[in-house]
Amino acid sequence: MRARARGAALLLAAVPLLLLAVPARAAGYFTGTRGARAVGRAGAFTAKADDLSAVALNPAGLARSAGTVLQLGNRTSHNAQEFQRAPTLDWGSLEAGVPPYVEFPVVRNARPWQVLEPLLGVASNLGLSGWGFALAAWAPAGIAREEFPTDGGQRYMMLRREAVILQYSASAAYCYRQQFGLGVSLGWLSVPRLSYELVIDANQFPGEVNPVVSELDLRARLSGSDPFTPQAIVGLWYRPHEALELGLAAQVIPGYIRAQSTLEVVPLSPEIDDDVELRRDGEPANDVRLSLPLPLTARAAIRYRQLAAGVELFDVELDVAYESWSRVDRFSVRGDGLVANLLAQRVNVGAIDIEKHWRDAVTVQLGGDAIIAPRLLTLRGGLFYESAVAAPAYAHVDFPAGQQLGFALGASAFASGWELALAYEYRYQPPLESSEGQARVLQEVPASLCQPPFTDPDKCNPRYPGRRAPAVNAGTYRADSHALSIDLLYRF
Repeated sequence: MRARARGAALLLAAVPLLLLAVPARAAGYFTGTRGARAVGRAGAFTAKADDLSAVALNPAGLARSAGTVLQLGNRTSHNAQEFQRAPTLDWGSLEAGVPPYVEFPVVRNARPWQVLEPLLGVASNLGLSGWGFALAAWAPAGIAREEFPTDGGQRYMMLRREAVILQYSASAAYCYRQQFGLGVSLGWLSVPRLSYELVIDANQFPGEVNPVVSELDLRARLSGSDPFTPQAIVGLWYRPHEALELGLAAQVIPGYIRAQSTLEVVPLSPEIDDDVELRRDGEPANDVRLSLPLPLTARAAIRYRQLAAGVELFDVELDVAYESWSRVDRFSVRGDGLVANLLAQRVNVGAIDIEKHWRDAVTVQLGGDAIIAPRLLTLRGGLFYESAVAAPAYAHVDFPAGQQLGFALGASAFASGWELALAYEYRYQPPLESSEGQARVLQEVPASLCQPPFTDPDKCNPRYPGRRAPAVNAGTYRADSHALSIDLLYRF
């Protein structure tokens, strides 16, 4: 009874801490794993799932932990990204009827460091045999911030992106005779701040195009938030033999981040000293809606344990994860009739679609632990591969969407109920190239008179048949990241 009361008290005491947890900067879309023990195995943790990482990877694993565990962690990462736009002909700056051939320098993410991505949680069986309960809050792993130069070759794709994201979860699990277990995590994704900036061309002259720069370029800045997007993860594990475990888990609620946002539009040309006035139905307004689809996920795992006299010496686990990124067809901004007045022109900047056309992705993770000294030292490691989310035609600077591969190393040291877990992960995207002929991410020209099927010779430029504007994502993309995870756990 005393253990049950103490576990319940800790769960209740953790509630205000979780609700007041400092929001960390995390990526709008997620890459990698949280929890140093899971990270050190390259994410191969669905079947093992025996700490607070279980709330996201497989909540059924919570039922196998005896007593109570407190876990506090952080992830620090360096995320290098670069892009070099492919040379192009500038049909917006003809010289004696001939377009100049323009080459672009390499641009790089100017804000690669992410220092704070916390994880906080408590799990307990509350003194109930075969049960497990948990409360947790964490910043999903990923690239939180990117910033590129205003005059760079990526200007019409993106200038800056930043998100503050936290995920909250309450979980419960039950296992039967250490043979199989079931669990569920219910929670929500909170986005206190989400911003996205890019350059749009306010030109509305028939047939005119500006693939490199326009005198009517505007910096468009979206800033918004979404306090609640529901999430649900269900999981199970099964042990057909003492040396073999199977795990399954899935995120089962299709969701959207729907950020109620404001739009700020600023001219970039020094020759324009007028302010941009935003209105709707003749009245000042700046509110827009930004919609970002979230994927469904499923994970399956098989784990082998090497035992001696009932004591585990090492384990090896293979995980396969599936993510339905094909739900992300575009990032949509809707302003419901919002227009900008600039130089006596009315420009509809409240309808912007950033084309994505992503594909479903598969991740394969192989990792395990080796117990070097029982209750003193454990080493771990792993490898992973993720298929590309985006085809070269829709490559973009806002998320590294090519295939990813990498490795992880980790260790845990134990003393008097305490565990210090460390993990290092390296993630690498091989160079991804998109040619001018392939590229399909078009410049945003919301006031363009060129309309589908984009063949009107009086309103569309014949140099870009079947397109309302030039493609701006042709070029070479490179990315890699280094991440260090540190967790402190206390069990009793």
